Amino acid sequence: MRVILPGKPFHRIGFSTTWVGSTCAGARKSSSVSAIGLFGLAAAATLTIFIREPIVAWGYAVGIFLLAGYGSFLQIRTPNSLRVSVIGIAVAVISLWGFAQVATGATVLRSVTWDAALRSWALGATAWVAANALCDTGRRLHFLTAFAWFACALSVVSVVAYFTSPGRVLWVFPSPYPDVWGPFLSRNDFAGFLELSLPVALWLSSDHAEVRIPMWVPAWMLAAGLASGSRAGAVLLLAETGLVLGLISRRGEIAKFVMLAALLAIVAGAGTLVGRFAEHDPFRYRREMAESSVRMIRDRPWQGWGLGTYASVYPAYATFDLGATVEHAHNYWLEWAAEGGIPLALVWLVLALAVSVPAIRSIWGIGILAVFLHALVDYPFARFGLTAWNFALLGALSVRGVRPVSHSLTGRA
Repeated sequence: MRVILPGKPFHRIGFSTTWVGSTCAGARKSSSVSAIGLFGLAAAATLTIFIREPIVAWGYAVGIFLLAGYGSFLQIRTPNSLRVSVIGIAVAVISLWGFAQVATGATVLRSVTWDAALRSWALGATAWVAANALCDTGRRLHFLTAFAWFACALSVVSVVAYFTSPGRVLWVFPSPYPDVWGPFLSRNDFAGFLELSLPVALWLSSDHAEVRIPMWVPAWMLAAGLASGSRAGAVLLLAETGLVLGLISRRGEIAKFVMLAALLAIVAGAGTLVGRFAEHDPFRYRREMAESSVRMIRDRPWQGWGLGTYASVYPAYATFDLGATVEHAHNYWLEWAAEGGIPLALVWLVLALAVSVPAIRSIWGIGILAVFLHALVDYPFARFGLTAWNFALLGALSVRGVRPVSHSLTGRA
C-alpha cells in the first residue's frame, strides 16, 4: 500500500499484519464482540488495579483467553496463509518464555514462574485479540475514541480523588499508601496510563482524525500527568506532546494547546512536580536496586532466576535495608534480564525496536514507546491495568494495511 500525504510523512502506516495474512477477512464476524470485550476487560483491569489479590489478574486472563479462543475458532473456519514478522515472533517468544523455564527447570520457584507465564501468555492473547478485532478502520477508530474518553474521565476522577480522599482509593477503599490517584496506588502508574492514552487523544483532537474530540481533552490529560508528580512521566508526556504536535498540528494550534494545557496544569496542581525535580538525588534507592539486579543477572545471565521470582531472589543480593519489601527492580529491563536471562531482555528490545517505526507513523501508538522508556526507571509492565492497554494498542498497530482515516488527507492507497 502506498499513501501520499501533503506535508508531514508519518501519519499512517502500511505493513503486513503481525499475526496472519488477511486477518480482517477471518475476523469480521467476531470483531464487534471481541472489540467490546477487549475494551471492557482492559477498563476493568485499570479500575481494579489497586487490588493486589491474584483473583483479579486471573479474571482478566480468563476473559482474554476466552476472547482469543473465540477469535481463533473463527480464524480456523476461514483459513489464511501464515505471515511471520519480527513483532509477531517477539510477542510469541515473550508469551511462551515462562513455560519454557518451567519445562526446563530454569526457575527457582516453579509455581511462581508458572503464574507469571500465564500472565505473559495473556499479554500475547491481548495483542492477538486486538489484531483481529480492530482490523476494521471504523471499529479501530471507535475503540481509540472510547479509550481516549475513558482515560480523560478517569484522569479527572483521579485528580479529584487525590485531593479529596487522601489515603483512600476512590473515596471508599483504604490504601496502604497516602499518594493515591483514583484507582492507581502509584503516581508512576497513573502517569504510565496517561503516556499510553495521551497520544491517542492528541491524534483524535487534530484535523487528521475523522472523529474529533475537543482539544481540552488531551490538554487536561497532560495537565493531570504533570500534576501526578511523576518525574519520568512528566518528561515522557511532554516529549510525546511535542512529537505529536510537531507531526500533526499547525503553529497556531500548538500555541493554543500549550496555553490551555498550562492553565489546566495550574488547576490540577502541577506545582508538586517542581518540588519533585528539586530533590537532591532523584535516583536514590533505584541506583542500589539496579546494582543488586546487575549482580543477580551476573550469576545467571542466560537462564535467569525464573519469571516472577525477582521479589524472592532480591533479598540475597540487597545492599541496603529499605524497610519494605522490594517487589520490582524499578527498571523493568534489568528485571526481565534477571528473571528471564539476558536473551529475554533482548527479545523485549527487539519488540520495542520493531514497533518503533509503525508506532511513530500511526501517531496514536507513540505511547507504546514511551512506556518502554519509562520501564528504564519503573515497572509499568507489572499489572494488567497498564499492560492490557499497551498490548491492545500494539495489536491494533499490527493490523495489515492500516488505512487512512481521513480520505481527504491522502492520495491513492
